[in-house]
Amino acid sequence: MGNNNSDKGENWDRGEIKSLVTVVLDNTRKRILTGEFRPGQKINESEIAVNLGISRSPVREAFRILEIDGLITTLPRKGSYITDISLKDLEELFEIRKILECYALDCIKKRAKKSPEKIQPMIEELDKNLLKKHDPFSVISGFHYSLVELSNNSRLIELYKILSVSLRRYWLIYHSKNEQKDISLEHHRGIIYSLKKGDYPGTEILLKKHIRYVKGVVRKQVKKILNM
Repeated sequence: MGNNNSDKGENWDRGEIKSLVTVVLDNTRKRILTGEFRPGQKINESEIAVNLGISRSPVREAFRILEIDGLITTLPRKGSYITDISLKDLEELFEIRKILECYALDCIKKRAKKSPEKIQPMIEELDKNLLKKHDPFSVISGFHYSLVELSNNSRLIELYKILSVSLRRYWLIYHSKNEQKDISLEHHRGIIYSLKKGDYPGTEILLKKHIRYVKGVVRKQVKKILNM
């Protein structure tokens, strides 16, 4: 990558910049999710660029993505900081998540009673989409968002979108463990199988069990990050 750290990103071709952005993202995400970069710690574009031996352009672009991911917060005239996390925040977010997703399930149940011919194909489509998604983050967030969308409740969907922004950091922590992808797929398939059968009480039990499991995995990792 070279040792020239001046900001010459504009002279590189798009492919090279995109590749370098990926390098910065992978490196910085790992350091945040493992706790090497501490919650609340200031993170500097120039230092990252120097450490990786690249210009600031790809680092700047990577920081924008990290902010969307909820991993860093950028304050005007102050700089960028690692987003704070806490066990209290985790508990509150996952409790709200459970309430919203279970309510979505109740809405789906009511829709299925009124128009089974409409809801069943949608559940089948949810099943197909689950098999198509290979990216770990998409597996968990995409599945649950699609489940909420099946409620056809616009206010609920909007609330879940807002919640998802705060949940994103914890979802990324969950998927920093590679083995969780297969476990999530197994859980989701069980939920869909129960949903396809019309077993809504059973589906709710599986959904709550899955949410509780994910929270438990994330809780352990958060405690490590916070040295608790």
